[in-house]
Amino acid sequence: MGLFNKSKNADVPETQRPAPNNDIKKLRLNKPLSKETISAMAFDTLRAGGWVEAPPPEPKIGDKMPDGTIYAGISPDTNKPMYASPADASLAMRFNEAQKYAAQFDAYGHKDWHVPMKAELNVLFNNRAAIGGFDISGSNPAGWYWSASPNNKWNAWGQRFSDGYQNNNNKDNHSAVRCVR
Repeated sequence: MGLFNKSKNADVPETQRPAPNNDIKKLRLNKPLSKETISAMAFDTLRAGGWVEAPPPEPKIGDKMPDGTIYAGISPDTNKPMYASPADASLAMRFNEAQKYAAQFDAYGHKDWHVPMKAELNVLFNNRAAIGGFDISGSNPAGWYWSASPNNKWNAWGQRFSDGYQNNNNKDNHSAVRCVR
């Protein structure tokens, strides 16, 4: 075999070579990739002998994740993906009860749940149709949801899911709770 006839896989044992694939795979990207992501993909491709699977698609708001949670969007507070439980807590509760409930919530394989901050609650409101399961009747207390954002010693922010109205709510009042992580 001449120098220029050598296969790129000649130095890789036959048992470790990828199976030949005559199908051309096209990868369609919804957004540009960072230089770091491209470098990581190139490294993985070289390490795999030229074959590597495309990364999983980014979830869409409202997608049910393999663990049972719902992808809710990006948290404005952490700038990271935010996941919601698929249903509200079974009972409306006071502000402090809501905080304790979320801190002890152990579901879908996760223990890092919390009551959403004011801006996170607004993300849930804006994406309520895709996420699903919210009480949008406007009635009190079920149509109102707690945020974890206190306004002062006696009040915290809540949001009505029938129209998105946010207001102070006395911490002793009852409102619905939807946990996020």
